[in-house]
Amino acid sequence: MRNEFRTNMAMSSFRTGWLWSGRQFEHAEGLPFSDRGVRYGMALFETVRIRAGRPDFWNAHLRRLTAATEICGFDLPKDALRAAANLFPLDEREGVARVYVTAGDGAPADAADQPRVAVLFEERKRQLAEGYFVLQHPEPHLPPFGGLKTANYWMNAESLRRAQAAGANEALLFNPAHTLIGASMGNVFLKTAAGWLTPSLGCGARNGVVREWVLARLRAKQQSISKAEVEACEALFITNSWLGIMPVHRISEHALPSKCGDTQKLRAEWEQMPQDLAP
Repeated sequence: MRNEFRTNMAMSSFRTGWLWSGRQFEHAEGLPFSDRGVRYGMALFETVRIRAGRPDFWNAHLRRLTAATEICGFDLPKDALRAAANLFPLDEREGVARVYVTAGDGAPADAADQPRVAVLFEERKRQLAEGYFVLQHPEPHLPPFGGLKTANYWMNAESLRRAQAAGANEALLFNPAHTLIGASMGNVFLKTAAGWLTPSLGCGARNGVVREWVLARLRAKQQSISKAEVEACEALFITNSWLGIMPVHRISEHALPSKCGDTQKLRAEWEQMPQDLAP
């Protein structure tokens, strides 16, 4: 199972990127070293699953990216986001696209009035495990800007690396108040005696597309969730745009039921949903 996960996450030889020129997207190998997204991690992004060459829930992702740029004060060129849709379909390929908006050039405290917009596509084969084994990351995590998807993702990547090095698939992250944020690369829902719960956005959870879709169906309560509640939960699953809904079968030494009716139903519904039915 764990080897399957690592193979699934590995990128194939096909990768391509585009950079907005001010008039159109042009093929590019990367960003200039002068860009503050490269120098300081001052960038925002959305990850979009590409299925048969077409993006899943494109408009929902772009709404989130637009809202994030407004929070961070980026002067987003909205015509770039509209033009990005014309990059697809992409030869029936499967994989992920990431849409980035960076702060552009300038000093650290300068206004982001000339941001760059870039799109990166990475081909992946989607062969998901039946369920995950997760560990609790031992150190507190403090996501910048209350959980926005920023280029400051090193600590998320490091927590994932450490979990996989220990034989797990993923790591659960907790904030300095010792309440659950989510997983290294996704959001988390868990079932307790009180019903289904998920961390609130105020705890650092990401305002993800799949999270919103699950909330509309599961009626989970958004709140602070303690480590004790996580360790005593009856079921747990992780959500992100690539995985969709991933059941968790074990948290550290705490084994969970191999199948949960609610989780299985949601996972099947998500996988069968047409691409144009955006949450």
